[in-house]
Amino acid sequence: MPVLHALPQLTAAGLEDGQLPGAAEVSELVELFGRVTDPRKPRGVRHRIAAVLTVAVFAVLAGARNYRQIGDTVADLPQELLALAGVRPHQRTGWRRPPSEPTIRRIIEGIDAAQADALVGGWLRERLQRRAATGAGTGIAMDGKVVRNSDAGSGDVRLFSALHHDQAVVIAQVQVPSDTNEITQVAALFDGVDLSRAVVTGDAAHTQHTTAAYLVEQKQCDYLLQVKGNQPRLLAQVTVALPPATPGSAHHLDVDTGHGRTVHRAIWTAPADGVDFPHAQQVFRVRRDVFDTTGQRISKEVVHGVTSLHPTTTADQLAIHVRRHWSIENKSHWVRDVVYAEDHQHAYTGATAHTMAMLRNLAIGLIRLAGLTQITRTLQRVAADRMRILPLLAASRP
Repeated sequence: MPVLHALPQLTAAGLEDGQLPGAAEVSELVELFGRVTDPRKPRGVRHRIAAVLTVAVFAVLAGARNYRQIGDTVADLPQELLALAGVRPHQRTGWRRPPSEPTIRRIIEGIDAAQADALVGGWLRERLQRRAATGAGTGIAMDGKVVRNSDAGSGDVRLFSALHHDQAVVIAQVQVPSDTNEITQVAALFDGVDLSRAVVTGDAAHTQHTTAAYLVEQKQCDYLLQVKGNQPRLLAQVTVALPPATPGSAHHLDVDTGHGRTVHRAIWTAPADGVDFPHAQQVFRVRRDVFDTTGQRISKEVVHGVTSLHPTTTADQLAIHVRRHWSIENKSHWVRDVVYAEDHQHAYTGATAHTMAMLRNLAIGLIRLAGLTQITRTLQRVAADRMRILPLLAASRP
């Protein structure tokens, strides 16, 4: 039975005796956000920052996209959820009054987004480790995203993130300084992240000597990087090392049929002989052909790449890493843009763009850790009954 259909009866008595499913996970979130520095002056503070950020996560799990929607959703949260989040009761009535939209706005705009994001990323990594979702061969995709309409005088905010291939959970994210680009931020992104024996995948922009050396020598992991025309000398070396892409000669072929089309993904591999790139062991070529229902080819795409993975790593294993790299676009950036309309907001001031991206990454990560893949449908069901947040959080438990 889907987790959102397995909701037990939740009562005030259940709250008192600690039997509510997901209560422990809410406590973890409250403790986590309690470590975020509060930007407000202590005098006059009614709601602790941990409570404000926790109820904001509840709102994002219900599909809230902006300040107004977060404020409206928080205002309608059940008393049980407010109590678990640490919203304090009124001295006389005992009724818990949630933080207002202006209070939530001030905190989201004013907090140290880098600190909060690092804490959230660490918490998600810990949950993945506890469920044995990391280890040798774990794929980690890195890629950047520009948050549109977030211009703060020096251009739109650019965020650089890392995503777990299998679980589609963002495990780290940093904001790229305005005077540089994401290529220089690889070390900042993976600072404090255990990558030992993992496989970090990246697009052609990250096919840099310094990046390859850093990943292998300092992080004790492997890399799989694409090679394009921005590295003409390296691309020529990779092309020479590979066998000709003649029909039927591919070392591995995947065929997918669906959505009114058929996709052929063929891969050729070879030892990285004569390839001048740090720790290169293999090179590869992936050809992607898309056909319509009549067998007519619609498109063809060819991608070359280089990897530090030992030649004992088979062509089909390399093909999996190449294909799953794009999950960071399809299962993270796309979801934030389409489901949460991230690029269509017009209230990005202060730390808002970064903090909201962090809250969305956390909400999407919790949903995926709960084993749910239909993000929009899940948000709609939570919006219909906010108490469904608790079994969702319980299902995300390692």
